[in-house]
Amino acid sequence: MPSDTERGASKYGRIPFVYFYQDGAAADPAFGLLDIEIAIQRRGPEDFVCEVYAIGDGYQSGHGASKPEPLVFELRSRGRTIAKVEWRYRTVLSGHMDAMTFSTSLALTDEEFGLLDSVLLPSARAEVTVCLE
Repeated sequence: MPSDTERGASKYGRIPFVYFYQDGAAADPAFGLLDIEIAIQRRGPEDFVCEVYAIGDGYQSGHGASKPEPLVFELRSRGRTIAKVEWRYRTVLSGHMDAMTFSTSLALTDEEFGLLDSVLLPSARAEVTVCLE
Protein backbone atom coordinates (compact mmCIF):
# COMPACT_ATOMS: atom_id res chain seq x y z
CA MET A 1 0.00 0.00 0.00
CA PRO A 2 1.16 3.56 -0.54
CA SER A 3 2.59 5.20 2.58
CA ASP A 4 -0.18 7.85 2.56
CA THR A 5 -3.36 7.09 0.60
CA GLU A 6 -4.60 10.66 1.15
CA ARG A 7 -1.91 12.08 -1.15
CA GLY A 8 -3.38 10.88 -4.44
CA ALA A 9 -4.73 8.10 -6.61
CA SER A 10 -2.67 4.93 -6.59
CA LYS A 11 -2.25 1.54 -8.22
CA TYR A 12 -1.06 -1.39 -6.16
CA GLY A 13 0.35 -4.84 -6.84
CA ARG A 14 1.86 -7.70 -4.86
CA ILE A 15 4.36 -10.45 -5.65
CA PRO A 16 4.13 -13.13 -2.94
CA PHE A 17 7.78 -14.25 -3.04
CA VAL A 18 11.03 -14.26 -5.01
CA TYR A 19 13.81 -16.69 -4.08
CA PHE A 20 17.45 -16.73 -5.14
CA TYR A 21 19.43 -19.95 -5.52
CA GLN A 22 23.12 -20.72 -5.73
CA ASP A 23 24.05 -21.92 -9.25
CA GLY A 24 23.51 -25.68 -9.42
CA ALA A 25 21.49 -25.84 -6.18
CA ALA A 26 17.93 -25.35 -7.41
CA ALA A 27 16.38 -27.32 -4.52
CA ASP A 28 17.76 -25.11 -1.73
CA PRO A 29 17.11 -21.35 -1.82
CA ALA A 30 19.88 -19.15 -0.44
CA PHE A 31 17.64 -16.17 0.43
CA GLY A 32 14.47 -14.49 -0.70
CA LEU A 33 12.15 -11.51 -0.69
CA LEU A 34 8.62 -12.06 0.65
CA ASP A 35 5.41 -10.10 0.20
CA ILE A 36 6.80 -7.60 -2.29
CA GLU A 37 4.28 -4.77 -2.46
CA ILE A 38 4.50 -2.16 -5.22
CA ALA A 39 2.49 1.06 -5.22
CA ILE A 40 2.46 3.76 -7.89
CA GLN A 41 0.89 6.96 -6.61
CA ARG A 42 0.02 10.28 -8.21
CA ARG A 43 1.40 13.14 -6.14
CA GLY A 44 0.55 15.97 -8.56
CA PRO A 45 0.14 16.63 -12.29
CA GLU A 46 2.62 14.27 -13.97
CA ASP A 47 4.30 13.73 -10.57
CA PHE A 48 4.33 10.06 -9.55
CA VAL A 49 6.13 8.01 -6.92
CA CYS A 50 6.85 4.28 -6.84
CA GLU A 51 7.10 2.70 -3.40
CA VAL A 52 8.27 -0.86 -2.77
CA TYR A 53 7.99 -2.82 0.46
CA ALA A 54 9.31 -6.35 1.04
CA ILE A 55 10.47 -8.67 3.77
CA GLY A 56 14.00 -10.01 3.33
CA ASP A 57 13.89 -13.75 4.04
CA GLY A 58 17.31 -14.73 5.35
CA TYR A 59 15.96 -17.86 7.05
CA GLN A 60 17.28 -20.00 4.24
CA SER A 61 20.77 -21.34 3.50
CA GLY A 62 22.60 -18.05 3.05
CA HIS A 63 22.43 -14.33 2.51
CA GLY A 64 22.61 -12.12 -0.53
CA ALA A 65 22.41 -8.72 -2.12
CA SER A 66 21.69 -6.98 -5.41
CA LYS A 67 25.35 -6.13 -6.08
CA PRO A 68 25.63 -7.70 -9.55
CA GLU A 69 22.38 -6.14 -10.78
CA PRO A 70 19.30 -4.45 -9.35
CA LEU A 71 15.88 -6.01 -9.15
CA VAL A 72 13.87 -4.52 -12.03
CA PHE A 73 10.13 -4.01 -12.00
CA GLU A 74 8.56 -3.47 -15.43
CA LEU A 75 5.35 -1.44 -15.12
CA ARG A 76 3.13 -2.61 -17.96
CA SER A 77 -0.05 -1.99 -19.89
CA ARG A 78 -1.56 -4.62 -22.17
CA GLY A 79 1.73 -6.55 -22.31
CA ARG A 80 3.85 -3.48 -23.13
CA THR A 81 6.40 -1.97 -20.74
CA ILE A 82 5.61 1.68 -19.94
CA ALA A 83 8.27 2.31 -17.28
CA LYS A 84 10.97 0.47 -15.35
CA VAL A 85 11.99 0.81 -11.74
CA GLU A 86 15.37 -0.49 -10.54
CA TRP A 87 15.85 -1.40 -6.87
CA ARG A 88 19.26 -2.13 -5.38
CA TYR A 89 18.05 -3.71 -2.16
CA ARG A 90 20.37 -4.01 0.82
CA THR A 91 21.89 -7.29 1.99
CA VAL A 92 19.40 -9.88 3.20
CA LEU A 93 21.15 -11.34 6.24
CA SER A 94 21.22 -15.04 7.08
CA GLY A 95 19.05 -15.77 10.12
CA HIS A 96 17.02 -12.55 9.75
CA MET A 97 13.61 -11.52 8.47
CA ASP A 98 13.79 -7.76 7.96
CA ALA A 99 11.45 -5.21 6.41
CA MET A 100 12.91 -3.39 3.40
CA THR A 101 11.57 -0.28 1.68
CA PHE A 102 12.35 1.75 -1.42
CA SER A 103 10.85 4.88 -2.94
CA THR A 104 11.63 6.74 -6.17
CA SER A 105 10.10 9.35 -8.46
CA LEU A 106 8.61 7.98 -11.63
CA ALA A 107 8.30 9.67 -15.04
CA LEU A 108 4.75 8.92 -16.23
CA THR A 109 2.00 10.84 -17.96
CA ASP A 110 -1.57 10.83 -16.67
CA GLU A 111 -2.53 8.62 -19.61
CA GLU A 112 0.24 6.07 -18.89
CA PHE A 113 -0.74 5.94 -15.22
CA GLY A 114 -4.33 5.24 -16.20
CA LEU A 115 -3.25 2.39 -18.48
CA LEU A 116 -1.06 0.55 -15.93
CA ASP A 117 -2.43 -2.95 -15.43
CA SER A 118 0.43 -5.22 -14.33
CA VAL A 119 4.00 -5.53 -13.09
CA LEU A 120 6.56 -7.93 -14.54
CA LEU A 121 9.62 -9.01 -12.59
CA PRO A 122 12.15 -10.37 -15.11
CA SER A 123 14.75 -12.96 -14.13
CA ALA A 124 17.41 -11.47 -11.86
CA ARG A 125 20.83 -12.40 -10.49
CA ALA A 126 22.10 -11.67 -6.99
CA GLU A 127 25.24 -12.03 -4.95
CA VAL A 128 24.79 -15.13 -2.78
CA THR A 129 26.88 -16.32 0.12
CA VAL A 130 26.00 -19.80 1.39
CA CYS A 131 26.22 -20.07 5.17
CA LEU A 132 27.14 -23.55 6.38
CA GLU A 133 26.63 -24.37 10.04
